[in-house]
Amino acid sequence: MKSSDIDQELFTESYCKVCSAQLISESQRVAHYESRKHASKVRLYYMLHPVDGGCPAKKLRSENGSDGDSVDKNKCCTLCNMSFTSAVVAESHYQGKIHAKRLKLLLGEQPALKATGLKRSYTCNICNVTLNSIEQYHAHLKGSKHQTNLKNQ
Repeated sequence: MKSSDIDQELFTESYCKVCSAQLISESQRVAHYESRKHASKVRLYYMLHPVDGGCPAKKLRSENGSDGDSVDKNKCCTLCNMSFTSAVVAESHYQGKIHAKRLKLLLGEQPALKATGLKRSYTCNICNVTLNSIEQYHAHLKGSKHQTNLKNQ
């Protein structure tokens, strides 16, 4: 199958299979296909699904220079084509959003990430809003919408 045949299957007038986007109008189609987000997803798609049937993405090798399939996970991530200076940096990458997104694309499902800790949230029951930090919560309490809701209660 040629590259242009694959492109016609992936990018139709009404649907973009790479982004899973329904394209209703001409203006929406043009805006989508010219967007940076689409271009990024297409690059990633072709990295993971090469047209020539070759190896997906360039594989990084561990420092010993072996040509086998074994790659030191603390030194590099072949999925994201990144190398790391330490195990801590590697672990941070593996738990990050970029790696999770690429893993999700590769597997076609939601990856299970390790829970590293509970995120604290702050809720204002008067306004029925949840905030991510104490600073946001204090700013909300001083805000005009909260003050109006407080008076109307």
